[in-house]
Amino acid sequence: MNNMRKFIFIILIFLLGSFGSHLFFSIQNPAFEKLSPEAMHQRIIKERDYAIGQAIDRGDYRCCINPPCTMCYTEANQWNNFTAGTCACDDLIAQDEEPCPQCQRGLCESCKVPDKINDNLETINELI
Repeated sequence: MNNMRKFIFIILIFLLGSFGSHLFFSIQNPAFEKLSPEAMHQRIIKERDYAIGQAIDRGDYRCCINPPCTMCYTEANQWNNFTAGTCACDDLIAQDEEPCPQCQRGLCESCKVPDKINDNLETINELI
Protein backbone atom coordinates (compact mmCIF):
# COMPACT_ATOMS: atom_id res chain seq x y z
CA MET A 1 0.00 0.00 0.00
CA ASN A 2 2.86 2.34 0.83
CA ASN A 3 4.41 1.78 -2.64
CA MET A 4 1.08 2.65 -4.27
CA ARG A 5 0.97 6.01 -2.44
CA LYS A 6 4.52 6.81 -3.57
CA PHE A 7 3.61 5.92 -7.13
CA ILE A 8 0.48 8.12 -7.07
CA PHE A 9 2.47 10.94 -5.44
CA ILE A 10 5.14 10.74 -8.19
CA ILE A 11 2.49 10.75 -10.93
CA LEU A 12 0.76 13.71 -9.29
CA ILE A 13 4.02 15.68 -9.07
CA PHE A 14 4.78 14.88 -12.72
CA LEU A 15 1.32 16.03 -13.85
CA LEU A 16 1.53 19.25 -11.82
CA GLY A 17 5.01 19.95 -13.18
CA SER A 18 3.87 19.37 -16.75
CA PHE A 19 0.85 21.61 -16.30
CA GLY A 20 2.94 24.34 -14.65
CA SER A 21 5.56 24.33 -17.41
CA HIS A 22 2.83 24.45 -20.06
CA LEU A 23 1.28 27.50 -18.40
CA PHE A 24 4.66 29.20 -18.04
CA PHE A 25 5.67 28.71 -21.69
CA SER A 26 2.26 29.60 -23.08
CA ILE A 27 2.38 32.89 -21.18
CA GLN A 28 5.97 33.60 -22.28
CA ASN A 29 5.38 32.62 -25.92
CA PRO A 30 1.71 33.02 -26.89
CA ALA A 31 0.41 31.27 -29.98
CA PHE A 32 1.07 33.31 -33.11
CA GLU A 33 -2.57 33.30 -34.19
CA LYS A 34 -3.58 34.93 -30.90
CA LEU A 35 -1.27 37.94 -31.39
CA SER A 36 -2.40 41.34 -32.61
CA PRO A 37 -1.34 42.31 -36.15
CA GLU A 38 1.34 44.64 -34.74
CA ALA A 39 2.70 41.93 -32.44
CA MET A 40 2.70 39.45 -35.35
CA HIS A 41 4.73 41.88 -37.44
CA GLN A 42 7.22 42.51 -34.63
CA ARG A 43 7.65 38.78 -34.05
CA ILE A 44 8.21 38.07 -37.74
CA ILE A 45 10.83 40.83 -37.97
CA LYS A 46 12.58 39.63 -34.80
CA GLU A 47 12.70 36.01 -35.98
CA ARG A 48 13.81 37.02 -39.51
CA ASP A 49 16.64 39.15 -38.10
CA TYR A 50 17.69 36.31 -35.79
CA ALA A 51 17.72 33.87 -38.72
CA ILE A 52 19.83 36.26 -40.81
CA GLY A 53 22.28 36.56 -37.91
CA GLN A 54 22.55 32.78 -37.76
CA ALA A 55 23.13 32.60 -41.55
CA ILE A 56 25.89 35.24 -41.20
CA ASP A 57 27.54 33.22 -38.42
CA ARG A 58 27.45 30.10 -40.64
CA GLY A 59 29.01 32.04 -43.52
CA ASP A 60 25.94 31.66 -45.76
CA TYR A 61 25.05 35.35 -45.73
CA ARG A 62 27.69 37.66 -47.18
CA CYS A 63 25.92 40.97 -47.43
CA CYS A 64 27.57 44.27 -48.33
CA ILE A 65 25.49 46.57 -46.09
CA ASN A 66 24.89 46.85 -42.38
CA PRO A 67 22.28 46.06 -41.25
CA PRO A 68 22.16 43.31 -43.87
CA CYS A 69 19.53 43.19 -46.57
CA THR A 70 16.44 41.07 -46.03
CA MET A 71 15.53 40.60 -49.67
CA CYS A 72 18.07 37.83 -50.23
CA TYR A 73 16.94 35.98 -47.11
CA THR A 74 13.25 35.92 -47.86
CA GLU A 75 13.30 34.94 -51.53
CA ALA A 76 15.38 32.97 -53.98
CA ASN A 77 16.71 35.33 -56.63
CA GLN A 78 19.60 35.94 -59.00
CA TRP A 79 21.64 37.72 -56.30
CA ASN A 80 21.73 34.67 -54.01
CA ASN A 81 22.10 32.05 -56.74
CA PHE A 82 18.39 31.22 -56.35
CA THR A 83 18.89 29.93 -52.79
CA ALA A 84 16.69 31.71 -50.25
CA GLY A 85 18.33 32.24 -46.88
CA THR A 86 21.69 33.15 -48.39
CA CYS A 87 23.25 36.36 -49.69
CA ALA A 88 26.11 36.79 -52.15
CA CYS A 89 25.96 40.57 -52.63
CA ASP A 90 29.43 41.11 -51.14
CA ASP A 91 30.84 38.54 -53.56
CA LEU A 92 29.01 40.19 -56.47
CA ILE A 93 30.56 43.58 -55.67
CA ALA A 94 34.01 41.94 -55.50
CA GLN A 95 33.33 40.58 -59.01
CA ASP A 96 32.33 44.09 -60.16
CA GLU A 97 28.68 43.06 -60.53
CA GLU A 98 25.60 44.72 -59.08
CA PRO A 99 24.20 43.56 -55.72
CA CYS A 100 20.48 43.18 -55.02
CA PRO A 101 18.29 46.31 -55.24
CA GLN A 102 18.07 46.62 -51.45
CA CYS A 103 21.87 46.60 -51.17
CA GLN A 104 22.16 49.08 -54.02
CA ARG A 105 19.91 51.50 -52.13
CA GLY A 106 21.84 50.92 -48.92
CA LEU A 107 25.16 51.53 -50.59
CA CYS A 108 23.95 54.71 -52.26
CA GLU A 109 22.71 56.04 -48.91
CA SER A 110 26.12 55.51 -47.34
CA CYS A 111 27.93 57.00 -50.40
CA LYS A 112 29.89 53.86 -51.23
CA VAL A 113 28.64 53.88 -54.83
CA PRO A 114 29.25 56.88 -57.10
CA ASP A 115 26.18 59.00 -57.57
CA LYS A 116 25.26 59.21 -61.27
CA ILE A 117 23.67 62.63 -60.77
CA ASN A 118 26.93 64.08 -59.43
CA ASP A 119 28.87 62.47 -62.29
CA ASN A 120 26.51 64.11 -64.78
CA LEU A 121 26.86 67.50 -63.03
CA GLU A 122 30.64 67.29 -63.24
CA THR A 123 30.41 66.53 -66.95
CA ILE A 124 28.06 69.48 -67.48
CA ASN A 125 30.39 71.77 -65.50
CA GLU A 126 33.34 70.69 -67.65
CA LEU A 127 31.40 71.64 -70.80
CA ILE A 128 30.55 75.11 -69.50
